[in-house]
Amino acid sequence: MQRSPSWSPDQPLPKFADKVTGAAIITHLYFPISPRTLERWPITVRRPNKAAIYVVDELLAFAERKMKEAPVYKQERCGLCFPADGGAK
Repeated sequence: MQRSPSWSPDQPLPKFADKVTGAAIITHLYFPISPRTLERWPITVRRPNKAAIYVVDELLAFAERKMKEAPVYKQERCGLCFPADGGAK
């Protein structure tokens, strides 16, 4: 089984990708994921010669949907973690 992605950011996106390559593409374009994460996503997988192959457009569409549906909030500084005086005594 291939453990290093067959794609790098300077290359065009492939039409199909295995789990490792798909995870590398999603990690580069959206958010960090592992190849095992793709096994849990409700996307179509093809298995020629028992290898899991994904359609890259479908991976990107699902990743984009997850990104849009993710909670968005503004982080605030905690007064206990960062006292107003900067912690200087």
